[in-house]
Amino acid sequence: MYETFLELKTDFEKIQDTIKVTLEGGGSRTGLMAIESHSADIGLSSFPFDLTETLGTGHNVSEQVVAYDAIVLITNQHNPITALSDEQVQAIYTGKTYDWEQLGGEKGLISPLIRDENSGTQRFFEDHFAVHELAKTAEVVDHNSEIVAKVSGNKHCIGFIGFAYFTESVHNLLLHTKDSTPEGSYVAPTHRNLKNGSYPLKRGLRVYFRQGDDPAVDAFLKYLQTDRAHMIIESYGLIAAK
Repeated sequence: MYETFLELKTDFEKIQDTIKVTLEGGGSRTGLMAIESHSADIGLSSFPFDLTETLGTGHNVSEQVVAYDAIVLITNQHNPITALSDEQVQAIYTGKTYDWEQLGGEKGLISPLIRDENSGTQRFFEDHFAVHELAKTAEVVDHNSEIVAKVSGNKHCIGFIGFAYFTESVHNLLLHTKDSTPEGSYVAPTHRNLKNGSYPLKRGLRVYFRQGDDPAVDAFLKYLQTDRAHMIIESYGLIAAK
């Protein structure tokens, strides 16, 4: 989300000269906590937090979905595994499956990559695959681009990234379609499958804010709904929420 919003910020400041936007990274939970503490006006998040559960009652925080993307599981291009079931992904990331040979691949210890605890991508991934305790071999990597680099350079790595960060230097894994049986069909993370709802790791990218708190915030939120902003969002491989 950061790179997309960096360009949105630049464009917003280009079309008007009274409001300046300061953008910082840190992860989805960091953004929401900054809204709660009034240290930020808008928090970016790739995870749909339960606001009442996280902030308590009377929080006065609202959300607006601005785009959709997906989490993509990636492996090295020389890894022969092309698809994984939900159970296989869970087994890898909990450490129950630790060698690619157990999945029909070539012998070699699996090196799973994860994001840090503030990452909305990490939270979404753990919730979807019911990963309650991570494998001790899991390595924390800070950024999507770093995960791509590590996976492309290590035949035994597996990681997950945002849809917009996928490159041809790695291989994307096929996953079960929604509500499919273990023997059911598998789908690739494509724009078509995101739009028709068959790819299971589709997610909304959202902003958190305090409703009516600041005219400048309202102006930026309205800008995010314009065709101009949608063009920028979709230039990053995302699907604009319209």
